[in-house]
Amino acid sequence: MRVLILGSRGQLGTDLVHAFADCAVTPCTSEDMDITDDSLVQQRIAYTAPDLVINTAAFTRVDDCEREALRAFQVNALGPRHLALACKRWDIPLAHISTNYVFDGAKAGFYDEDDPARPLNTYGITKLAGEQYVQALWEKHYIIRVAGLFGLTPSRLKGTNFIEAMLRLGSKGTALRIVCDESLSPTYTADAAAVIRRLVDIGPYGVYHLANRGGCTWLEFAREIFAQAGMNVALEPVTAREYGAPAKRPANSCLATRKLEKIPGRGQLMV
Repeated sequence: MRVLILGSRGQLGTDLVHAFADCAVTPCTSEDMDITDDSLVQQRIAYTAPDLVINTAAFTRVDDCEREALRAFQVNALGPRHLALACKRWDIPLAHISTNYVFDGAKAGFYDEDDPARPLNTYGITKLAGEQYVQALWEKHYIIRVAGLFGLTPSRLKGTNFIEAMLRLGSKGTALRIVCDESLSPTYTADAAAVIRRLVDIGPYGVYHLANRGGCTWLEFAREIFAQAGMNVALEPVTAREYGAPAKRPANSCLATRKLEKIPGRGQLMV
């Protein structure tokens, strides 16, 4: 199987390249193909002739999306549109990675795939638009919502991930202000990549949630990071409002993975 992986140097993209190592993988970065350019997308996919396209490329800096809304829409919405049209033209399944931030956080429990999406910020709005383009334009799609990704490879766009940021900041010996009223499902990218590999092999098309089991606040996540690292770091709980980030985040964006769990032989997510 020939697989084109977009965003191949990012956290998830790097692990996807490893997960599909037994295939003929074409890794692709933004320098190789700008997904906001429709003609370039068409040309590159025609030239590569893959059997599967996986799109992890996105503008993921949530606060910057508020300031650069046009760029966020071009990358997160129009990019998936161009990919869906190209994949439809050559009859290629498309696996598109989306986000837990399509939800507003008002639900008390974990979010299912069928819960209504009501994003609170530009990042979530543009990612939802990307989902909708893919769903409307090409039936052979996997839309895979992930949450709180962390891995051995830093986020290429952000230059770090939450764990690396905590370890770096915690080593400075000063107290850290960590948000205590936003919950999510932290997810290891190697686990996510392994499940995506299994899903595209045996699963039906559709929308899926993919996350490690359970959920926690950013504060609880930070405490566990320092506990496992053996570091004694003072943490100051703050609310999201007190923290004052430009973009509003959902208070709860934990994901349930019930659709994945119904697929026979899907493999297990690590816990």
